[in-house]
Amino acid sequence: MRINLGLERVAKLLAHLGDPQKKLKVLHVAGTNGKGSVCSYLSSILQQGFRVGQFSSPHLVHITDSITVNSKPIAWNVYRDIRRKLETYNSQYMLHCTEFELLTCTAFKYFYDVHCDWCVIEVGLGGRLDATNIFPGACKFSCGITKIGLDHEAFLGTTLTQIGREKAGILVEGVQSAVVDGTNEECVLNVIEEQCERVGCELTITETNPSVIHTRSWSQICPKSPLNGAYQVENLKVALGMLDDLQQQKLINFTEESIQKGLQQVTWPGRLHKLIFHSPDGRSLPLLLDGAHNGSAALELAKFLRAEYGQQPLTFVIAVTQGKKLNPLLTPLIRTQDRVIVTQFGSVEGMPWIHAMKVEELGEYIATLCEDVRTAQCFKDALSTLAKENRPVIVCGSLYLVGEVLRSQC
Repeated sequence: MRINLGLERVAKLLAHLGDPQKKLKVLHVAGTNGKGSVCSYLSSILQQGFRVGQFSSPHLVHITDSITVNSKPIAWNVYRDIRRKLETYNSQYMLHCTEFELLTCTAFKYFYDVHCDWCVIEVGLGGRLDATNIFPGACKFSCGITKIGLDHEAFLGTTLTQIGREKAGILVEGVQSAVVDGTNEECVLNVIEEQCERVGCELTITETNPSVIHTRSWSQICPKSPLNGAYQVENLKVALGMLDDLQQQKLINFTEESIQKGLQQVTWPGRLHKLIFHSPDGRSLPLLLDGAHNGSAALELAKFLRAEYGQQPLTFVIAVTQGKKLNPLLTPLIRTQDRVIVTQFGSVEGMPWIHAMKVEELGEYIATLCEDVRTAQCFKDALSTLAKENRPVIVCGSLYLVGEVLRSQC
C-alpha cells in the first residue's frame, strides 16, 4: 500500500500485540532534514549506559537496518518472525496497514521484547498522523524538531507554517519537554510554541550562534560535530538539548566525558559520506555520497561542496525519485562547468510504490543547467565510466541511489 497517513490502523494492529508501545520510554524526533542525525547522536550517547533501540527510515542497505539495538540491526530471522505475525493479524482482521506501518510495529514489538531502556524514534513523514506518533504522551520523555523546509507538500501542506504544524503534532498531551532547532523560520517556531502551550509542554529553542552550545547540565560540550557539514552543529544542539532534559529529570546521569565518548562513535552513512568505491574489476574511485533529496538539503550540500572544493568543476552522479520538484533540488548544486551523469535506482525493498525518475526526463531538465550531461541506466554503468575521473565525484539526489552504492560494497 502507498503512503496513507493516519493512526487508526496502526493502533488496531498494536492492540493485537498487547500495545507494546505503551510500555516503552521514547525520544521522538521530527523534522524535514536532520532528524536521522539527531537520532544517531542520541543513540550513540545513550549507549554509554543503556540498551537503546533506534528506528529510522528509510533504510540505506537492508530493511533490517531501520531497526537497531545498540547499533546492531535486528536479526533477519527475528525480523521475519515478527513481521509474519503482523501480516497475519493485518490480513485476518482486514486492517489494511501500509508497509511503513508494518515496519513501525515490527520495531516497537522488538524493542519491547528485548527490554530496551530507551527508544529513539525518527518520524517517517510529517508527525501528527505518522505511524510513529502512536505513543501516549507519557511515554515520550523528550521530543525534538529539527530544521523544517518544503518537502512532501502533497501530504503536509504547501507552506512552512502548514508543514510546521504537522511536524509539531508529535507534541501531544503528556509530553513534558521539547527542543526545536532555533534556525527555523519564525512562522515555524510560532506554530511549535503554540502547540507546546496547547499541550502544556516546556519548549527549548536552541541558540542560533553556531559556536555556542549551552546546556544546564554540561558546560563544555565541543560545538564541533563528528559528522560532516556545518549544519550538523544545529542537529547536535537539538540532541544535547533533549539529553539535557533527561538529565534534569534525573533519568540519566552522564558526565561531559561520557557525552564526548558517545559523540566519537557517531556515524550516519549516506550524508556527506566519503567512500572509496571498489568496482568489480578492482579499480577504486573516491566518492562523496549525500542523500540530499529536497531543496533545503541541496542548499546545505552546495555549501559543503563550495567549502570543500572551491570553484573547481565537479562530476555529479544523480538520480531523483519520481514526483520530486527539480528546480529547488538541482539548481543550488549544478553549475555550467560541472559534469552530470544522470541515472536511476532500482526497486526499493519494502517500498514498491517508490520509483526513480526516468533518465530521459531528468536529463532533459539538467541540460538546462550545464552542457556536459550523460546518461546511464544504473549507477554501476555510471561509475564504470569514471574510474580515471580527475574531478571530485558526488553521488546525490536520492537516499535510494546512495543505498544502492553502499549495498554494492557489502
